[in-house]
Amino acid sequence: MSVHYDAVAINRNMAIDLPFREGVGAVTHSLAKTHPEVTIVDVGGVWTILDSYLPCLTLDGANDYLWASAADTLNLDFTTDDYSVGGWFWVTSGGKDDKTLMCRFLLNNNGWELYHYTNQILTMRHHHAAGASLRTAAFSRNWAFNKWWFLGFSRTGGLAQFWRGDIDGFGSLTTEISVGGLIDPESCAQRFQIGTDTTLVNDYNGPLWRPRAWFDRYITEAEWQQIWEKEVELFRS
Repeated sequence: MSVHYDAVAINRNMAIDLPFREGVGAVTHSLAKTHPEVTIVDVGGVWTILDSYLPCLTLDGANDYLWASAADTLNLDFTTDDYSVGGWFWVTSGGKDDKTLMCRFLLNNNGWELYHYTNQILTMRHHHAAGASLRTAAFSRNWAFNKWWFLGFSRTGGLAQFWRGDIDGFGSLTTEISVGGLIDPESCAQRFQIGTDTTLVNDYNGPLWRPRAWFDRYITEAEWQQIWEKEVELFRS
């Protein structure tokens, strides 16, 4: 008997889920219930196949990225609600200092962005139009370049937690948060993007697989580990 996607507990409140099943072309389809259309910009040569025959996207660090319209991603606004984001990423060293994994923000006064910096820190930053700080963030350290990482990030109120896995293991990370907590980001009408920021400057360089996000849902450590355990064999050669 088949089990519908929405009947699987881990998929509840999924906003976007991109397993890249197509393996070709300039559009990829989200399995999440809202089915936002996701366009791949500059698709030439970015599809890659792992030894496990898993199709991945490799972005070139210059002009490759994915996007979905603001109208199709309203549940990725992430203001007062809990949320979680994650997936498999391989950040290549060199190139731009700031490599954006995914974001939905406009300039520096609304929305949110998840990015990897040259000092191997992974940061989730919220933007605010007013208050004591225009930006607050949660971050974790030692995300080495040039290897597959499984990322899990969950936020509730002013608190947040990073989890990380690779082909050898999975666990929680020390998560540092701005003084005063992770303040709710201001609402944003900008489109959702993977692989670059809204100014198309901070470009991600390397392969990625199955980026996903949940709205109004704090994915627990046990749930992140469940996902990692189901998927890690795909990345072992």
